[in-house]
Amino acid sequence: MGYRELLDLYKNGRLDGSVKEQIEADIEKQEAISEYLFEQEEAISANLFEQEKDAGNGMAGMPSDAAKSGCRQEQPDFARMVNRSIRRAFLRMWAAAAAFALAGVLLVLFVLPKAVSSFYYNPGAPSGESGNQMSLDLQVYTEMRLPGYNRDTVIVQDRGYGNYDIQIQQWYSLNRTVTNLSGRISRGNLTLYDPNLLNPPAGNVFAWFQINGDSSDSLTELIDRQHQTNSCAAGSREDAAKLLHVLDEDAFYVAYVTLDKMMPYETFIQYVNGLGDSRRLGYLWCATCTENGIAGFKSGENTPMESRFQAKNLGFSCDLNASHFLDWDREAYPQLVLWDNDTMEQGLGDEQEKALQTEAFAKTHFTSMLRYLDGQKDFLKMMGETYDYGRAAEYVEKNGLMIYGFAGVGTKETLLQLIKEPSVYEIYTQKLR
Repeated sequence: MGYRELLDLYKNGRLDGSVKEQIEADIEKQEAISEYLFEQEEAISANLFEQEKDAGNGMAGMPSDAAKSGCRQEQPDFARMVNRSIRRAFLRMWAAAAAFALAGVLLVLFVLPKAVSSFYYNPGAPSGESGNQMSLDLQVYTEMRLPGYNRDTVIVQDRGYGNYDIQIQQWYSLNRTVTNLSGRISRGNLTLYDPNLLNPPAGNVFAWFQINGDSSDSLTELIDRQHQTNSCAAGSREDAAKLLHVLDEDAFYVAYVTLDKMMPYETFIQYVNGLGDSRRLGYLWCATCTENGIAGFKSGENTPMESRFQAKNLGFSCDLNASHFLDWDREAYPQLVLWDNDTMEQGLGDEQEKALQTEAFAKTHFTSMLRYLDGQKDFLKMMGETYDYGRAAEYVEKNGLMIYGFAGVGTKETLLQLIKEPSVYEIYTQKLR
């Protein structure tokens, strides 16, 4: 490869390491040589000028005709000296202009793009030794908002000026297929080329959606006694049960299971552990109350509107599904990511699985995720999120974990068995992509 080609690669920012350092050293050496040659030429020119001046003075005693002849000889020498001085001035000006242009090019290539990018969300900002900012953000966001679609690996290509190409990779599969997702982030605005994959579920996938009541009554009692309408996406309880019979035999589904009565977390864990393999969903996720839902609203301290349960479809994984090569501020957000690489290498997976059965551990995990997302304002804005995650964390810290439903991945056969459970009110399904 020629030296001019190396310079082109350097100008385009495609060199790194020792080759880049060598090019920069060559540029610095060339500037030093140019400056030295200018100084030498100035010294030589000044010496010639003095010699010519002395020679001119020596003609003062010559006859008039000879003096005139000497003057005619001196004029070309003086013209050459002036031309030489002008040429040197132009060379200096050219060198200064070239240096200024080079500095401008380097500024545009290396400084300005990063300076502009610093004002916007940077998905490729380092997070630990091998992760990046968006991988960690998306891991927390998808675990909390998208059961069955956890994503924790984002490949980022920095295009400068706040522009990034991204690829969200799926590195383990629940249905024998892998679906990667490409997109672009332009100054804090996200464009996905298949936006439906990361869309959170509809607000009414659980039948507790906008029900007037709390955990002191069952959903069946509330609907029958108050003549309320079941606004679940699957329709009425009877219609939802019928829809399960028309599912594909060989397909996998993300199932949103509504509990007829809310359960404290440890009661819920005991319940699902007793379901047996034929009725248990894989990759279990529990939907947790983050505002109204805890018993006690009938005391008269709250207005009727405040007693309406708000199902926000926020929750967390109850299984240690897969390990993650991510890092974070473990002091500020303890147990943010379950079964991370450090836990796996230390062989602590079984201990963490056992700890996840307790409310204290699960509560720490869930509130850490809520607190973490509350601090990621740029990411949430990019995802179109306006929910107050900080307020939700305060609610859970005060009231504990109350579960109104759960989700997971299963087949038609599993779901037909699960709907027979007395504690299950309704199941809404979506085919797993």
